Amino acid sequence: MNKKFQKIFFGNAVAVMRNELKSGDALESYFRESYPVKEKTLLKSTIEIQEKPLTLKAPKKDPVSTDLENAIAIYEYYKNLDEVQASDPRLWTYLSHVEFRRYSLARWGLKGAFKDIKDATTRTKAVNYILEHWFVSGNDRDLRRHAIARLWWAARLTYAPWVSDPEYFADLKNKDLYYYTRVLLFTQDIYQQVLERGMGRSNRILISILDYLVRNKKFAESRENIRSLMKELNLAYGTKKIITLDRLTLKSLIEKTAQDIEKNSEYGK
Repeated sequence: MNKKFQKIFFGNAVAVMRNELKSGDALESYFRESYPVKEKTLLKSTIEIQEKPLTLKAPKKDPVSTDLENAIAIYEYYKNLDEVQASDPRLWTYLSHVEFRRYSLARWGLKGAFKDIKDATTRTKAVNYILEHWFVSGNDRDLRRHAIARLWWAARLTYAPWVSDPEYFADLKNKDLYYYTRVLLFTQDIYQQVLERGMGRSNRILISILDYLVRNKKFAESRENIRSLMKELNLAYGTKKIITLDRLTLKSLIEKTAQDIEKNSEYGK
């Protein structure tokens, strides 16, 4: 049986696409259902994929509602990606523009019609929005905001931590391998406040915070609470120092910090 490998863009093709978007020449194309792919811009990668193509769900009325389902689906499909491949701008740009374009348009497309963009300010905002969600520069923040990469990384960073780090998370073992993926993607506030901040890059800190949030749902209902928790942990202790803490000490630290936030919030009423 012949193996099937993932197509990606050449690096120079991505650079041209970015430049055409920045100039405004390609902006109208982001209102179209299909992308005109030229074979000379494509490269066959070393990423082996399944014969049956993957389709992401993208309901027009509520595309956010399928984030979790899509995250699990895309992680299962690309489960063998190593971290170098999973950080490659050429891969994610191809997936958002070509293979999963319908999803990208529904979830991260521009509102209205191209004719509605009538001035320079509106055009600049539209261009920056597309650059943020359809392209990747290579840094962690870009990966967390890219239409497709964010789904894969949300699952990768939260998939069965008791398997990937049994010494640290043995007490969290659950039948649901995507238990903490569900917590992370339960609301956009949790995703944005936790994963898009520097401390969310550490699996141990990320999972420990998500574990606190799922056990303290009332606290997690407040975007401000979550934002303050991440801010206070980072300001008071710093990512490097927290990473060295053992499981119980980190758990206690998060609980105490959250309790202090709740007390201060009550005083402010």
